Amino acid sequence: MPEKELTLVDRCILVTLMVKAAPLPQTYLTNVAGISLKADHRRRLESLGLIEVTQKPITLALTDKGWDRATEELGAEPPKGAGTAGGALYVALDFLRRLIDHSGVPADDLFRMQITRDEVRPAPAPSPTGDAATLIRRAYHEMAAKPGDYVMLADLRDALTELPRADFDAGLRTLNQERAVNLVPESNQKVLKPQERAAAVTIGNQDKHLIAISS
Repeated sequence: MPEKELTLVDRCILVTLMVKAAPLPQTYLTNVAGISLKADHRRRLESLGLIEVTQKPITLALTDKGWDRATEELGAEPPKGAGTAGGALYVALDFLRRLIDHSGVPADDLFRMQITRDEVRPAPAPSPTGDAATLIRRAYHEMAAKPGDYVMLADLRDALTELPRADFDAGLRTLNQERAVNLVPESNQKVLKPQERAAAVTIGNQDKHLIAISS
């Protein structure tokens, strides 16, 4: 497919998957990254062999070819019609390209590293047998635009499909004991979708649909 047929949305999907360096639920790409991802984008990237798509929930992951194509966006010129936000994105991508060239670290290795205050080390892969509260906290911070923002439990469950429901609920109850964690019901019950109702956890005889972690 000619380069011109890859849209800005297509490119943003590839770049987001590259930077996060992990399979992402479609709900993350649309609700958190703010990408207007439609079925056509998903099918086009899949047909080009750039992503793999799994169902229930719909999850996108880069293929090896997709990694190579996403890396091409580092240092590339913004596509026509990118707008102000798109232009700023490509300025940041150009900086990343220069950083990669300076460090000598391949892009896929760089994005798979976890940076802390004290060290840089490869990020451990989430383990289904790991501590449920830790996995939920990690998934929350991946989804929330900033600490303290509310995230639907349905979206968290979609992101942690490997975690059994009983373990997930137990992890939520553990987190609920912390001062920085708030589990609340949706104030307008009429707007709840069936899957959002089903994803609720019952605490104190009340269904909770959203979680916020302030730190």
